Parts: sequence; structure tokens; C-alpha cells
Amino acid sequence: MCGIAGFINKSSPADPTWLRNMLSAISHRGPDALSGIVQEGTAIGAARLSIVDLEGGKQPAFTADRKVIVAFNGEIFNYMELRSDLLEKGHSFRTRSEIETLLNLYLHYREEMFSRLRGQFAIAIWDGRENELFLARDRMGIRPLFWSKSNEGIVFASEIKAISQMPKASLRLNTHSILQTFRFWTNVNDTTAFDNILQLPPGSYLRWSGGTSTCVRYWEWPIPGSLEPIKLNSDVEYAEALVENLNWSIKRQAMADVPVASYLSGGVDSSAIATLFNDQTKRLDLHTFSVAFDDPQYDESAAQKLMVDSHNFKHTTITVTPADIAAVFPEVVRHAETPLFRTAPAPLYLLSKRVHEDGYKVVMTGEGADEILLGYDIFRETTIRRFWSRQPGSKIRGNLIGRLYDYLPQYKNPRYLALLLDFYRPFLADDTNDPHYAMAVRWANGKALSGYFGPQLKAASQSYDPINDLNAALPKGYLAGDDIDRAQCVENHCLLSNYLLSTQGDRMSMAHSVEGRYPYLDDEFIAFAARLPRKLKLRGLKDKFILRKAFAGRIPKAIAHRPKVAYQAPDLKAFFVDGKAPDYVYDLISRTSLSDTGIFDAGRVEQLVRKAKSYNLERVGMRDNMAFVLILSTMLLHESFVKNKGKAAVVGDAKLPIIIL
Repeated sequence: MCGIAGFINKSSPADPTWLRNMLSAISHRGPDALSGIVQEGTAIGAARLSIVDLEGGKQPAFTADRKVIVAFNGEIFNYMELRSDLLEKGHSFRTRSEIETLLNLYLHYREEMFSRLRGQFAIAIWDGRENELFLARDRMGIRPLFWSKSNEGIVFASEIKAISQMPKASLRLNTHSILQTFRFWTNVNDTTAFDNILQLPPGSYLRWSGGTSTCVRYWEWPIPGSLEPIKLNSDVEYAEALVENLNWSIKRQAMADVPVASYLSGGVDSSAIATLFNDQTKRLDLHTFSVAFDDPQYDESAAQKLMVDSHNFKHTTITVTPADIAAVFPEVVRHAETPLFRTAPAPLYLLSKRVHEDGYKVVMTGEGADEILLGYDIFRETTIRRFWSRQPGSKIRGNLIGRLYDYLPQYKNPRYLALLLDFYRPFLADDTNDPHYAMAVRWANGKALSGYFGPQLKAASQSYDPINDLNAALPKGYLAGDDIDRAQCVENHCLLSNYLLSTQGDRMSMAHSVEGRYPYLDDEFIAFAARLPRKLKLRGLKDKFILRKAFAGRIPKAIAHRPKVAYQAPDLKAFFVDGKAPDYVYDLISRTSLSDTGIFDAGRVEQLVRKAKSYNLERVGMRDNMAFVLILSTMLLHESFVKNKGKAAVVGDAKLPIIIL
């Protein structure tokens, strides 16, 4: 695991100082070694976190004639198989490292190499023989990669804060990005929070030659309805097949020459991973880590304790208070580099800090199970809405909506259930055969927040529809699927890669030099899950049916059958403890600050703050929580990257070694 950065100047020599500054800005991603190569107009470097081949995997790597240079971030889980294949084809190796394998793989296959890789990675390859740069990103988008081009050349990095260190960098917030995030909760396609800076989409590579860039998609998510389903004889056989495939996935992703820990949320996803991983290591001291909250509304520590006690894990829990979230939120946004719609990344930022302090560089997570095994409320919600829409006057059908939130105490109150039914009724009909029917409720919530827009966003929203950019990112087979297939497709192309794996995943863990591993998102496990019949993933309203069945006898029954509980953290509650917020909050959302940026309506924000100061459940709902976090995080981005030009990001060693070729 590393961070990479570099640039190509077409007509002037590369300045080593620029590369030093870029790598210093992302030294948190790889504090074990920082190095770079400068050759004429080319500069490429890496900040390395040593996990595999600790001595031999130094970066960047280059050919004997010094014409091809490679740097990469991540892990290639099938690199030993690729290495063996290259040995048979006559290539020689000095190390057993991934980076040397990638170099030889490029020499043999050029850009065809990317579809052969299985792992989580961002790769930069400069081919001085052809004067071409290749940038590539893993299939699911686990590892980030950003780039920007100008008349002078191209610049790229694992994080935007590195790009901001270039002398002529001048960052401006991207209004389209803000509109996307208000609607979809995240960016889509290649958009980032800043003008003229793009992200390479998952499963894609970029070829840059002579100022011209071409983006090629080398992999696409399988659409379950379009695949031949796996045919077995019983639920028991399917459950056994799932355990076997998940076991192999964990074994592949456990590749490391350092100890590996595991996150434990209290749900079935992470519990299954920890159970199988512990079995594989044949030890009783698997170290697991959890987040707990002092607010019982968000706390899952009772379920976590059940797992720990039943498996005798070595366990560490951090307890997060609302004040803790408010205190680290500016750093969370600085690392996320995008507006946030909730504070959930903050506890994970604090958890990865503890993982690092306890000496771990790698941690297993349960992320991805909900996307590929249909665990989210949106899949059950869509099923209920279609069923209810056929008899909209049916009280019995309508009351099924309450089952989505039966774990929340307020919805046991008939008054709240009635409000919930009134909220959903307008979203039953589908007179226009909307291809995004499943997303209608969520997107309506986002669109309703437009009342907070100031002059800048209002003007942009009149000529821009974010759905067009989303449609451009979806695969050709999207319309062929049914509601559930489409909802799953949108989740995978939008929220998974651009929020869960990035903002809650890579960016929070790598802020403390911790690499996350995602067994549910292993290439082969994704293919297996896509071929499972729908009824094995969503049976009636029972989510992740086959996963729960597979582990019913291996983890506590209360966890195996525990309903899906969305991971959340205090939002408005975190910033207005006893009605008072930290000073930075008042500074950023003051009428003066809001008027200076023109992004948000100062009057509407003041109304929201007044409501927040007297916080109670009846007066502040989900939209208010979301609006406040979006507004505050956007203003924090402006403060850190636009007003201060990202220069505060440079915290690394300005004397890092630069190899001059």
C-alpha cells in the first residue's frame, strides 16, 4: 500500500521540488519510504507502506534502459501467478515484489495487463519509448486516483491535496459536484469536488499521449439478471458454496508479510469475515476492532460483545462521543476531499487511528456484502413500494414499510408510522416507467434540500441535471434489469466506490497508514454472488438470506438473524452539544462566510442552526441532519483547499530522496 504522485511536462524539465511537495502532502499513505524519479520532463514518486516483500518492493521501479517507470498503490492478489507466467515467457526477476511483476507485465502486455490484475490498486506507468502515460484503477474503485491536464502536460496523484501542491494549482469548488452530492450523496463518474480535477473511474485506465487523453473501461460490474444462475439442489448446498467461496476470498486477501487485524461492527457481514479469517489463521488471538457510541441510539457494542465472547477474539473498542466527532470533523473532511452528507466517516477515522497505534497496517472489513447480497433497505423498500402500488389503499401492504425500520424505537409509535406512510405514498405510482424508480425516494430527499442553495448553486441547478451524468456512468445493460437489478447497479457505480470505499474506506484508514481489505469485493466472489438466484439474496423481506443461513451455526444466533442496522453516527447532535457548537462551526456558517462564497443561503442556514440549538427528535429530521453536514463539510472544503490553497497539507519530510535519472 502506498500513495503515488507525479507529473509530465511536455516542454520543460521536471522540478524535483514539486515532486517532493506532492509526496510530502500524502506521506500519511506511506510513511515507511518516500522516493521519486525525475527524468527530463517526467516526475513519478511513491510514499510506501511496506506490507509485501518489505525489503524488495521499493518504488518506483524502472527498466534497465531507464525508459519505463512504474509506481503503484495497493495490492495485486494474483501477482505470484502472473509472475510465474512471466517467468515461463522468459522474463527475469530480482525480487518477489508486486512492483517488479507490474513492470514486466507491462513490458509483455502493455495496456492489456490491466484486465489480468486481481486486486485493489492505482497504477502509473510512464513509457518513455512511446512518450505515453498510463493510469489505471482497480475494478471496484477501492484505491483512488486523480488527474488533471493542461497545455503544459498532466499531473496525477492518489489524493487531490498532492495535486494542490503544484505551483500553478488554483482549486475551485465544482458546483456540479455539489449538486450531485446533494442529490446522490456522492459524486458520480469522473467528477470531483474541484474544477478541472478528475478521478479515474473504477475498472478503467487512462492513456495520455502528446496532450491527448483517452479513458477506457476494461471491466464492468456483472448485472445479475443477465447471467446464468448457479443451480444447486438446496439452500444448504448454496450456503456451503458461499462459505467455500468466501473462504478463498479471505485467503487471497490475507496476503501480507505483516499482521492483519479485522473490524467487527456487530452485524453478520463483519462477523462472518472475522470467523473465517480466525479459522484460517488457526489462532485464538485474532485482534478485532470496533466502534461504540455513548449514545444508545447509535451504539452496537452489545452485538459486538456477543461475537467477541463467542470466539475469544483479542478485542479493542473505542467509544466515540458527539464531541469527538465535532473535534475531528475538519480533518475528516480534509482527508475525504469531498462534501459529506453525514458524519459516519469520523468514527472510522478515529478507529483507524487506534488500529495504527496498536501496530497494525492491514485490517479486514465487511464492506461490500450489502451491495452484492442485497442487504440495504433500498432493495426491500423498492419491493414493498411495487407491491403496495398495486393496491395503494391497502393498509396491510402499506404497513410493510414499517418493517424497514422496526429496529428504530420511534417507529414503534403509531404516530411515526403514520408519518412514514404519508411520506411514501407519493412514490408508489410509476406513470412514466421511470428507469430509476428504486431511487426516487432517496433522490427526492436530496432534491428537497435545494432550498439551502445560494445564488451560485441556484444558477448552476437551472441548467444542469445530475441524473444525466449518472446515466453516462451506468452500463449499457442497465435498462434490461428490473428494479432491484437497477438499484444494485446504481449503488455499485455511485455510492459504493465514491463514498463507502473512498470517504468511509480508503481515505479514513489511509489517513493513519492502515490498509483495508474487502473480501466480499474480491473479483471471484463478486462473480459468484452475481450468479446466485435472487431468492437466495433477498427472500421476501429477509435481506442477505444465504449469508445469514451459512453462518447461523457459526456465529451467535442473535447476530445471524439480527436485522440490518445502518451504520450511523450523531450528525447535528455532534455539533450542538448542549446547544453550543465549536468555534470553527460558527466561523464557517456565519452570514459573512456564507455570503462570501455564495454557495448557500445564509438566511436558511441560520434557521437550521436555530433549530439545531434546541435539538429534539420532533423538530429535526433526516433532511435537516443531512443538510447541515453537507453545508458544513462544503464550507470546510472551501476553507482548506480554496481559501488556503491546500498548502496546509504538506506535513511530510521535505528531504525525501529523489533519484535523478
